[in-house]
Amino acid sequence: MKILAITSCPNGIAHTYMAAENLEKAAEEMGTNIKVETQGSIGAENELTSAEIKEAEAIIIAADKAVEKDRFIGKKLIVVGVQEGIRNPKRLIEKALNDDIPVYQGGDSSNRDKMPTSSEATKQNPIYRHLMNGVSFMVPFIVVGGVVNCDRINSWRSSR
Repeated sequence: MKILAITSCPNGIAHTYMAAENLEKAAEEMGTNIKVETQGSIGAENELTSAEIKEAEAIIIAADKAVEKDRFIGKKLIVVGVQEGIRNPKRLIEKALNDDIPVYQGGDSSNRDKMPTSSEATKQNPIYRHLMNGVSFMVPFIVVGGVVNCDRINSWRSSR
């Protein structure tokens, strides 16, 4: 069975890739084929092709931001939060292998879905979301601070 997945978090830095890696590891352990598209801060990587979507038997979307679903009309579709992809990848794959999941029919008023609802995904704490958003804005300052600090250490060493 071929399963496809998309992972994405609001910042697209760590959780997107952690969920992708955990899903890939779990699929390998279970002897299942999976391809994961990551929609991170640098854009979509490992994009799913229309041929792969046509061949796939189920799609897993583990995301905390809007993901276009129209390309999955007629496919079994599971939509959960990115934390579920990190914490319970085997359970998601087992659910995808099960025939009881609904087939996506489309019909949304827009081409993009909204944030996963509580029935589709684990609830994400809004404080956590804001904290992670703040961390993503701090990363450049941390990098620059490290470079400046290394410069000072090298100057100090050369003066001794």
